[in-house]
Amino acid sequence: MSAWELTSVLSKLALILGLVAAAGGVAALKHYHDGSRAGHEKLLAFSLGGAAIGFHFSLLPVLLQVGQINDSGLMGMFDLELLWLLRGTPAWDAAAFRGTGFFLSILLMLTLLRVLSQQKAIPLSAYYRIAWVGQLLALGLVAYGFTLVGHVSVLAWLPRLALLLHVTVIALWFGMLVPLRWCCADPSLPRLQKQMQSFSRLGIGLVAVLVVTGAALLLSLIPLADLFATSYGRVLCLKLLLVAAVIVIASFNKWRHVPRLELEGGRCALRSSIDREIALGVALVLLSAAVSTLLGPAEHMPMSF
Repeated sequence: MSAWELTSVLSKLALILGLVAAAGGVAALKHYHDGSRAGHEKLLAFSLGGAAIGFHFSLLPVLLQVGQINDSGLMGMFDLELLWLLRGTPAWDAAAFRGTGFFLSILLMLTLLRVLSQQKAIPLSAYYRIAWVGQLLALGLVAYGFTLVGHVSVLAWLPRLALLLHVTVIALWFGMLVPLRWCCADPSLPRLQKQMQSFSRLGIGLVAVLVVTGAALLLSLIPLADLFATSYGRVLCLKLLLVAAVIVIASFNKWRHVPRLELEGGRCALRSSIDREIALGVALVLLSAAVSTLLGPAEHMPMSF
């Protein structure tokens, strides 16, 4: 693996984690906190931080592509003439959509924080609707950017739609795990139980969409006969195992840890289980970043930035 490839993988990891945080904080805004103003501010700051990270790493893939083409060291990334020539390429278009989406998300978070600071009472339902719809539209642009580059970019609209939904669901699911972990410190046991039960119901829908879109992508990218016969197929199998492990942990949380929250050590057990789910999520994102950058089906291997 070259230095350019390693940097590309790490930048994509940071980009996806930024998307995950930006989605998770807002998705958890209404129910998954202690109900205080500080709880709202913490979630909005979490989303704001994620959007800021994502925005900073949106342009980097284009610069990395310039540097790799130039092959003249770090300063080769800043060849303005070559950068200008790349206008209209998939990498440029993806960076534009991602950067615009994250920038709009940053503006939305700053506005919501300002409105929150000026209100004496907890926000009304309209506040949450504006937050959810605005963030969905902003991050929808980011998710669309992922369909413009990589293995799916050369396929028909249906696999690209599946990828858009797949990325969105992953961002929502893993993004809400950190707020859920924070909820474990809530002194109100009934509220914590209600929050966990609510997320369990939401998780069923998210898992269903994740499985359907994942299966559609798998069938579009590689024949089943090649699943164990190629490096790309074997890495996809590893990815499937990680997803299965996350689903098993989530099921364990729902059926074992949540019903035992009132027991001594129940909160700690749930928090530790969520930590394992987060760790697997990061590993899954890292593997996805690596496979989309370094490997691919033999019949279509565009440069994936």
